[in-house]
Amino acid sequence: MRKLWIYSLLLLWTSTLCGQDNDHTSLIKTLDTKVPKFMKQKNVPGMAVAVFNNGEAIFQQGYGWANVGTHKKVTGQTGFNIGSVSKLFTAVAIMKLVEEGKIALDTPVEHYLTRWKLPNSQFDKNKVTIRRLLNHTGGISVHGYPGFKVKRTLPSLEASLNGENGPVRANEPVKIIIEPNTKFRYSGGGYTLLQLVVEEVTKMPFHKYAKKTIFKPLGMQNTSFKINQKILKNSAIPYDAEAKRLPFEFFTAQGAAGLHTTLDDFILFANELLNGHKVLSEATIQEMIQPTAVSQGHYGLGFSILKFGGLKFIGHAGSNTGWQSAFFIDFKTKSGMIMMTNGDEGKRVLQNTLKTWAQWKYKK
Repeated sequence: MRKLWIYSLLLLWTSTLCGQDNDHTSLIKTLDTKVPKFMKQKNVPGMAVAVFNNGEAIFQQGYGWANVGTHKKVTGQTGFNIGSVSKLFTAVAIMKLVEEGKIALDTPVEHYLTRWKLPNSQFDKNKVTIRRLLNHTGGISVHGYPGFKVKRTLPSLEASLNGENGPVRANEPVKIIIEPNTKFRYSGGGYTLLQLVVEEVTKMPFHKYAKKTIFKPLGMQNTSFKINQKILKNSAIPYDAEAKRLPFEFFTAQGAAGLHTTLDDFILFANELLNGHKVLSEATIQEMIQPTAVSQGHYGLGFSILKFGGLKFIGHAGSNTGWQSAFFIDFKTKSGMIMMTNGDEGKRVLQNTLKTWAQWKYKK
């Protein structure tokens, strides 16, 4: 979902867009002073932060605890669940298949499906295209996906699409609920469909395709849609609003909400978008970050778009139980932030940290 807190935050400083401060030292000193205070105020144990300026990562830092009980510190190698920021990576996987000519953006998703089909309804299934799933205009149900606390209870991808999620959460099938291409309606269900598309077309598990085409080429050795012992060993622990430990959650809907990554790895992904193009061409990335009309300019192909004055911030925010994250870039100046926390109240910490960076970047 587009995060209203980001809109309200950005409104606080859009009046200060008259110049730039290029003294990185002052920013680092300010972040080192303020971020721990922001975390303490909201009982957020740990946070990982990276700042980009003019296409370069000028600062990266771990703050606080990955594990409060053992006093294990957050570092660049600490793993975080990034919630809906996962959708950026899913979109990249889909666009890789587009570049390879294996799928087409304006082809109905049904064309690629054999294991599962959209339920019949009053709406035309042929209007649910790959493009419309990417930009949330396919009219698809299921806003988001809570995780499962026990890995062995995970439903299959088909069962999840059918809403057969067992006693641990309410059943909600993926289906068309509004006329496609008439309204922006955020849908994690649509991204679960895209996860299935990847598996159908490649004949590979989704997590393996992402590793082969995104993580391995970029050197992202500690990033995965599949949670194994290696990922768990390096992961931070999620905490609630009172800084009490929460159980780790697992996801069938990996493409919508299940990615685990580290700050060091996320920086490699951000660099790919800004400078690299080992995975996707510059033309494809530019297509992905363009706002769509039906979304009223607020969403591209996998990317959330925030416009204020002459600025345009592009990326995504993510929220799962015990985790809050955000990644936004001003592509015009190739500047922005990666932020990941392991606390339920991390949203406010992200707000204040982003505001602190923005006041430095766009200072009068």
